[in-house]
Amino acid sequence: MAAAKSDARDAAPVARAAEESAPGSGAGAPSAQEPPAAPVEPTASSQHRSWVPVIPLGAASVVGLGVGLGTTFASNAASNEAHRQSAAIIEGRGQCVMPESSWAGPCEQVRNDASRADTLGNVARVAFIASGAFAIAAATYVLWPKPKRSAYATALPVVHPEGAGFAVKGAW
Repeated sequence: MAAAKSDARDAAPVARAAEESAPGSGAGAPSAQEPPAAPVEPTASSQHRSWVPVIPLGAASVVGLGVGLGTTFASNAASNEAHRQSAAIIEGRGQCVMPESSWAGPCEQVRNDASRADTLGNVARVAFIASGAFAIAAATYVLWPKPKRSAYATALPVVHPEGAGFAVKGAW
């Protein structure tokens, strides 16, 4: 009788293993001894941002600043020349509203210098705005938090009364 009990104990694990591997009887389900394996997510690797976009944005910002400064200096010089010529006309008892023929040339030069100063001033403003926009874009690229990407996929077998298959879950 002791031999019969021993055979029954030895046959129980074999019978249970046969039941688990039989078709339609929980195939694909985790066994009672092993807990189901949880999907392993990859650890966040320390990926650094590329400096490739920052270099041209920074260079464009510096160029814009240089153009803005250069055109500002040129605008100021043209404005100062127009003021100097205007003062000379006034000191000579002339005027540019309806100038005499002797003052027509100097008055035209004053108008040209004032127009050039205005145009260069507008170019300088646009260059300073562009320089600031490029600098802000570069700083935003560097300082904006990088989105966390977790590229993982998990494929698990699925068994149900209508059939079986695989379910894929992941993020890209």
